[in-house]
This record gives sequence, C-alpha cells and structure tokens, in this order.
Amino acid sequence: MPYIAKHLSDFTQKEIAAIIRKSSRAYKSPGIDILMVPALKDFGRVIVITPRKVGNAPERNRIRRRIKALFYEHRLYEYLFDTCIIIKKPGIKYTVSELIPLIEAAFKKHANRRS
Repeated sequence: MPYIAKHLSDFTQKEIAAIIRKSSRAYKSPGIDILMVPALKDFGRVIVITPRKVGNAPERNRIRRRIKALFYEHRLYEYLFDTCIIIKKPGIKYTVSELIPLIEAAFKKHANRRS
C-alpha cells in the first residue's frame, strides 16, 4: 500500500484544531460541510467528522470509509488541501454517486479561488 494511502487521514489533535480554526468553507449544504486549508504536508489529507446524533456506529463508519475511498480513488490529495468534511443527519444517506460530484466540485471551486 502506498505511503499516501496509509497516511491519508493521519492528524494530530493540534492539526485538527488548526484546520477547523483556520479553514475556509468550500461547500455547505444541509447534509455536508467541507472546510479546507492549505496542506501542511506534501499531499492533501482528509478528516471526516460524524457526530453521534447522525446515526449509529456502522452508519457513521460507512460514510467515513466512502469519503476516504473517494478521496484516494479520485486523487483529491493532489489538490494539496487538508480537508475537514463534517457530516450532518441528512448527509448520512448520501450514496457514492451523490458524493462524487459534491466533493470534486468543492475541490475544484476552492482550488480556482486560491489560484
């Protein structure tokens, strides 16, 4: 397994706090918020926050796995943003086909805004 795949969501508590504090919102909807900040490493990373009120543990873990897989498969780590994705109650029901355009559009929009 490549180095990036293993470290795609490795963050310290300080890094998470800094991402949330310094980030700008790239996308907002009733089901999902996407926050981005320039990457601290030489590749982008993702953290998925799913509060307990969103659903039970298997549901929360399923959405986390989906988003991390999309992040890796679509090579979104190449955009060089550390990303915080916050899932809300309606967002737990998103399918992979619904998540792909949301996340890719947020990355492209945010990358264009930064350049």
